[in-house]
Amino acid sequence: MPQSQDGEIFRPDVTILPGPQAAPVRRERFATRLSPQDLERRAWKRRVDTIHVNTDVVIKTVARFDEMLKDLGDDVEGQCLVIPAASGAGKSHLLARLQLRPALVPFRDEFGPVRPLVYIKAPSPCTLKTLGLALYLAMTEKELSANLKEHDIWTRVRHQMHAQLVSIIMIDEFHHAFRGRTGDERRTLVETLKNLVIPDPDDPLRPPGAELRPVSLVLSGMPWLKKVLKEDFQLLRRCVFKPIKPLGHSEACVKKATKFLSLVEARLGFPAACGLSEHDMVQRMLKASNGYTGRMMHLVKKAAFRAIQSGKPSIGQVDHLGFVFEEIFELGPRRNPFLVVDISTLPKMKEIEFERLTRLTGTAEAGVETQADDA
Repeated sequence: MPQSQDGEIFRPDVTILPGPQAAPVRRERFATRLSPQDLERRAWKRRVDTIHVNTDVVIKTVARFDEMLKDLGDDVEGQCLVIPAASGAGKSHLLARLQLRPALVPFRDEFGPVRPLVYIKAPSPCTLKTLGLALYLAMTEKELSANLKEHDIWTRVRHQMHAQLVSIIMIDEFHHAFRGRTGDERRTLVETLKNLVIPDPDDPLRPPGAELRPVSLVLSGMPWLKKVLKEDFQLLRRCVFKPIKPLGHSEACVKKATKFLSLVEARLGFPAACGLSEHDMVQRMLKASNGYTGRMMHLVKKAAFRAIQSGKPSIGQVDHLGFVFEEIFELGPRRNPFLVVDISTLPKMKEIEFERLTRLTGTAEAGVETQADDA
């Protein structure tokens, strides 16, 4: 057992937290002094991180979501907007854009909090019980005991939903809810969600005296999520699918990728040209992302951060894009789209390899999404 100089014994299984007055003193020992140049670079990185380009899928999905908002007060049934896409394609970013609608801003009145939209990421592993715990935490900022029974958890969730006038539940990474689950477990989960979309006066979870008001869903997840939702026809017929599809190598797709990258480069703020929209670089980007603009944006931003930090006037193909790609995928110079001499000789990466882009290894299963030239 370790022992201090004054004889006090330290137990390795116990952590003693210092008082609040000690925290600033302890941080001072490893605090980094930022120069004016460092502060300027940090602000530049933040500006780069906020870059957003409205692609076709963003425009169409936002428009469909706005229609859903308009229908909330009129319909006796809710709707379900489903965004299936591969890892790193931009699902989470798209959900963040949807949450910016002014009508969804939470507020408090004389009766308590009003929360039009509740957003969560599906926990992993995700069961109906853990999903209920996550929803309750998002609505109340309080944790329920995990020892509670599933029915008790969802009774509390439903009471909070009615009390806070929740109209939309948005769940990211919803495929976690089906991974490793039995058929009965999947059906129970889908049935619970369906009872929100299609209110049942005999639903035992509905609070006594609560109005029969529908809730709409926004679900995002891996492409195979669509197959699971098809197991319940009643929910399926209320689903609207807005998949994020990849760009192929047709002339039209190359043109879209070129425009996208030119718009991104125009907002980066480098004094010298990066050449992101040049034909050779577009081909490299298509290979490096398997056609997903969300992945292109991720690579460009990471490369831009590296270039900014090193004080370079632009993003370099080898030093920045090549380095960032290799750091994520570790494929070596012969398979790195930014390091090979002739990009046309590089074979297409398997979609499963792109799981590493967002560190989601193990979340994808079932069919691999195919490439489409009509994105």
